Amino acid sequence: MNEETNEKTARFIAGSTFEAIPKKAVDLAKDAILDWMGVTIAGSCEPAVNILTEQVKQWGGANEAGVIGRAFRTTVPLAAWINGTASHAIDYDDTFSNAAGYNFHPTVPILPAVFALSEKCKTSARAALAAYIVGIEVESRVGAAMGRFSSEMGWHPTPVIGTIGAVAASANLLGLNAEQVRMALGIAGSYSSGFVKNFGTMTKPLHAGNAAKNGVIAALLAQNGFTGTEKVLEGDTGFCSMFSGKKSSGPGQYDRDFGEAWHIITPGIALKAYPCCRSTHSSIDASLYLRNVMHIDPNRVVKITCITHPQHTKLARFHKPGSAYEGKFSIPYCIAVALLRGKVVLEDFTEGKVTAPEAQKLLAKVEFLYPEKYMNVPMTLTQEVVIRLDNGEEYSHEVPGPKGDPENPMSHEELAAKFIDCTRSYFSEGEIDKMLKMIGGLESLDDMSQLMDMVTHPTKRSEVLK
Repeated sequence: MNEETNEKTARFIAGSTFEAIPKKAVDLAKDAILDWMGVTIAGSCEPAVNILTEQVKQWGGANEAGVIGRAFRTTVPLAAWINGTASHAIDYDDTFSNAAGYNFHPTVPILPAVFALSEKCKTSARAALAAYIVGIEVESRVGAAMGRFSSEMGWHPTPVIGTIGAVAASANLLGLNAEQVRMALGIAGSYSSGFVKNFGTMTKPLHAGNAAKNGVIAALLAQNGFTGTEKVLEGDTGFCSMFSGKKSSGPGQYDRDFGEAWHIITPGIALKAYPCCRSTHSSIDASLYLRNVMHIDPNRVVKITCITHPQHTKLARFHKPGSAYEGKFSIPYCIAVALLRGKVVLEDFTEGKVTAPEAQKLLAKVEFLYPEKYMNVPMTLTQEVVIRLDNGEEYSHEVPGPKGDPENPMSHEELAAKFIDCTRSYFSEGEIDKMLKMIGGLESLDDMSQLMDMVTHPTKRSEVLK
């Protein structure tokens, strides 16, 4: 990024309003909000979230913002912390389109910050929508400047880039001026962190919660006069250079089109059709095709070959998963589930399902092949699954991009069905329908508390809530 990047970014954050944002960007933002709200509700009683919730209850705090699915309130930063962790806890949240050339989860660091601040400040849904889109636009440009190098070094891009997205959204919502925004970015830069090494543990979803919390804190500190470097994104020791191992793609092209091109539209956000690591999704689609269209009998399978980019097996690194969460980061397990059951849904990621003998037996037959064409090139989502049966016959299917990518989008009906599946253990059918309608017409809400009051008070007390 060039010498003027911080100034351009600060002006965009401080000056952007709902009225200047194209309708298509707003419509896509509402889809992302619906998706985020569903997966946050579904993740609200995961073990990691239970621990955070009990910790925050012990600490106490001001009655400023609600905790989704938990029926209690706390401070804005702590609400953002819990809700951010919940939204990433089941790994069902969105990613950025692979066409962007880099990979991270864009929404989970931003919306928990926006919703918590909106409650405290009693802001309109239009202001919240604008703040979210501003966060996406800033976050995506920083990600573009850093490329894939961050994750290749072992950094988890979601909390690294996401902290910048969260502070950008928070600063816009709070109405900070350009000078305050520069300070907020500087503060947030020193809050950014997270390691790929923690994938498969509770700390991975905590990364999203940390980014949301830290973005809120940085913006609030800047509002009160706290200082940070004015040029955090710039130079050899700046944010982009340091988190890319000084391989940042350099000046100019990513910060010139603020307010003209909208990254939420192109390259766009990819919504997840399956509740597991994105690196598993094309293999799932290929396996579902082989099971449901080619009618492969999993009992006759003797060998499975997954042809993929080597980075996918570093991200989804559990080839013999022994827990529910490891199953989410296991290409062999996800292939096995797709072949055994002809679908991949939330209930497939429990301890009993992951360790079941039939799944473990089938996943042990998976091998990986890394073609020469994938070496030393950016990670592609194209994956092929090849199956050999006990009679020697082979069947294969290649998927260039998984369901939910902008090039292969989920329909509104599919998105609504995902929301219903995520929320039906917590809310009645009538309440879910009301939520769907409210989010569909979100820009008409004068106060975001109207939505938050609904989603923070689950009325169905299923076993998951006890």
